[in-house]
Amino acid sequence: MCLLLGVIIATFMAGREANPPDRDRETMSASEEQIQEPTGMFKWNDKEVWSVEWEGRNQSWILQRERAAAEESMLGSGWLLNGSKLPVSQAESRLRKLRELGQDGGTRRASSLSHEVIVGTITVTLSQLEEPEVFLIAVEPDHSEQVWILRSGDPLAYSVSKNAYLQLERMQ
Repeated sequence: MCLLLGVIIATFMAGREANPPDRDRETMSASEEQIQEPTGMFKWNDKEVWSVEWEGRNQSWILQRERAAAEESMLGSGWLLNGSKLPVSQAESRLRKLRELGQDGGTRRASSLSHEVIVGTITVTLSQLEEPEVFLIAVEPDHSEQVWILRSGDPLAYSVSKNAYLQLERMQ
């Protein structure tokens, strides 16, 4: 019996040494409110983007590749903003600012948001054939200066600067 107990303890200890505890995961388990380092939610290459639709509380816009440019190559240079031609540099700037928006703050469990109000959506399509990915923009009434972005199927809410969010919304 002592030999069996010794084998069990040795096996357990060997497993702990091979797989040390993940302090971040333990911290998150202890407190769902814990803010984590940002991991970024917008993970794409600009060349993959087919369209971005921004539906905000104050303003909406649609950025999309021109059909002819997209059919020739995803490297094509034609972009439209709300149906009007847009210089490539401005389209790339908008995409860069959108990606940076997801890197401003930390994360927390989406389920820990309290009475959040959805104030907008961001819909990103990476090709004509793929289903678009929809991100919800939320605020908590008691903390209206903090904006959160929620991605379908992701248990995390991503903190973003309200000023950066509003600046991107107002770009025309």
